[in-house]
Amino acid sequence: MVSLALALGFAGGCRDQGPAAPPDSYRLRVERVVGPQRGTDGALVREGLDSALSDSRWFRRDDGPELAAEVRYAALAAADGVPVLRVEVDVDPPVEARLATELSATVELARAEGTIEMQRDLPVALERAVAVLDAHITLARGGAEHRAVLLADPDEEIVLLGLDWVEAHRARELADAVAALADHPSERVALRAVECIGVVGGPEHARILVRRPRVGDAAHANRLYETLANLGGDHAIGFLEFAARNEEDPDLAKLAQRALARIRAAPLQGGDTRDAEAAARGHRGAGEGT
Repeated sequence: MVSLALALGFAGGCRDQGPAAPPDSYRLRVERVVGPQRGTDGALVREGLDSALSDSRWFRRDDGPELAAEVRYAALAAADGVPVLRVEVDVDPPVEARLATELSATVELARAEGTIEMQRDLPVALERAVAVLDAHITLARGGAEHRAVLLADPDEEIVLLGLDWVEAHRARELADAVAALADHPSERVALRAVECIGVVGGPEHARILVRRPRVGDAAHANRLYETLANLGGDHAIGFLEFAARNEEDPDLAKLAQRALARIRAAPLQGGDTRDAEAAARGHRGAGEGT
């Protein structure tokens, strides 16, 4: 089993360079490799990147404006003593590439058996790094349909990257896709989606959130109540009324009450309250079982 954690960095957006259309692809060239064994592993880095580019949307070996990359890698000891392979890829886009001044990805790879083998693991980490860089460019240059594809990616780290972008850019056109992720099997994705929909969603999304809320998790319940207060509407009110009366955790009950007060202090938006409390009651039981 491979465990991957990605620390991501991307700044800015496309620059206005005139009427010329931006390129359809970029040529990624390894300019510098920094690691414990520059000889053999330096060649392995280049081979790994070449292999990763075959599945890339935006990068090619020999087509488009050139982007110079610096790759740094090292085997580190995590806090629990399990070795971790960290790979950092920093790209320096030229002005004509129409990208931000910073484009980078950091991948940390750990295996269940607690071993790191460069020949085996470095190509895997590089493949993930290229996928992250690819996703960054899709978010910067793609349309809503391309960004929605990222939100449906099987890699939860790519989904989280997409959710961060949606929230930062207040991309309301993706609100439906974000709301659907509230039921994601990954707790991290589900929680982040609840937070994000509170920024880009509307009252119509409250009904989706209260279908199967994970109120057995205090952190999730906290975010859910805050989000419902942001969304407003009759479904949010019905759910929060039930939660305020029936929440066993007194702190969460107070949060539900405060969220309800926030909605009632603002102009109400339309909706249908007929099934809201019944739905909340049923899903409260389901949430406690998770």
